[in-house]
Amino acid sequence: MLPSMPETPVGLCSSCTHQRMIRSGRGSTFSMCERGLKDDAWPKYPRLPVLRCRGYEPAGPAPVRDAA
Repeated sequence: MLPSMPETPVGLCSSCTHQRMIRSGRGSTFSMCERGLKDDAWPKYPRLPVLRCRGYEPAGPAPVRDAA
C-alpha cells in the first residue's frame, strides 16, 4: 500500500481523479469527492467503499493534504 493511501479501502475512489484525501488536525483521514463541491447530486463524502460510480474517471494516486 502506498504511504499516501488510507488503510481502509475506498474502492473506486482510490484511483479516481475527483478524489482528494483530507487529513484532519487530529490525524483522521477522509476521502472527499471533489464533484460534491460543485454538484449537489454527488456526495461530498461518499459511503465507502465505492464499488460503482457513474462519475468515475481514472487517475493516479491522490495526495494527502492537511486540513486548514
